[in-house]
Amino acid sequence: MEFKDLATKFEGLTADQVGVLAEFGKDILNDAGIFCLPSCLLGLIQDILKTEEFDFERNRLTIDSLLHIVELVNDLNVRCWGEHKTPFGLTGIRNDNQYVGFKDETKIIAS
Repeated sequence: MEFKDLATKFEGLTADQVGVLAEFGKDILNDAGIFCLPSCLLGLIQDILKTEEFDFERNRLTIDSLLHIVELVNDLNVRCWGEHKTPFGLTGIRNDNQYVGFKDETKIIAS
């Protein structure tokens, strides 16, 4: 996507707002990545739900939000494979590439 296409893709947002959202997403991926984040969140949710004194009704929206984040990150991972791009190639973030040994590759090439 070209920068000029951002106005169409994110209609209703200013360039500054798109920049803030991009920085937010970049910070999250730099911290946890598309491989670790869903796994860690699912593990956390499982541990929370196993706690005897956990009040599910009181925390239903939080659990739902965490599961939605897991779903979105998994969708990003599926998009990588569907577009034959490494995480770095799709997002510009290197951490996941290093984690799975893709180094600086941007494309997934079947051998």
